[in-house]
Amino acid sequence: MVFFYKRFFFSLVFLSILILSGCNKPEIIHDLSHDNFQLLNQDSSTVNFPSAFEGKYLIIGFIYTHCPDICPITTANMTNIKNQLKNPSNAHFVGISFDPMRDTPSALKEYMQTFKLDENKFTMLTGDSTTVDSLLNAMDIDAEISYVDTSSAGARSYRMNHTDRISVMDPQGRVRFEYPGSRVPPEYLIEDLNKLRNSWYEFF
Repeated sequence: MVFFYKRFFFSLVFLSILILSGCNKPEIIHDLSHDNFQLLNQDSSTVNFPSAFEGKYLIIGFIYTHCPDICPITTANMTNIKNQLKNPSNAHFVGISFDPMRDTPSALKEYMQTFKLDENKFTMLTGDSTTVDSLLNAMDIDAEISYVDTSSAGARSYRMNHTDRISVMDPQGRVRFEYPGSRVPPEYLIEDLNKLRNSWYEFF
């Protein structure tokens, strides 16, 4: 009988901890668990996002390869996060381009080589404009052409205004955290990611 009451007591304590922890669980910011965006990676292989990464925690950055300032910093920041992450086994880094007209798979491949991104841990994604726009809308990412220049030879170039963001997505395809991509200290994101990875509420 004593054993029964002890067991009952500890069960109540454990349940209380779960309830209190649930009060502090991160909100679901964007839920893509039932969405399917057919994209292409840097090797021109079809990738269904986010289902292709099921079971992984995704650190997602938004870039375009012609960006002169913010995007290279965001990419470098993602590399720093990867390098400082002590247990990267169930985490994967994804770069999504919001400039599909110029960011072909081969352009993303070259971008990865320029930044020496490990293809085992990083995937770059592009696609047709309609699909990319739908994905950006689903994740509340803004991107628009802001400056257009035409050379004497008729070549057209442009720059883009865009959201500066890195997002953390759980294995069920739900965004749980968002940060200013070029400015978030890696240790802040890693702390949040580890809380998410070590918590029971990721499944709810």
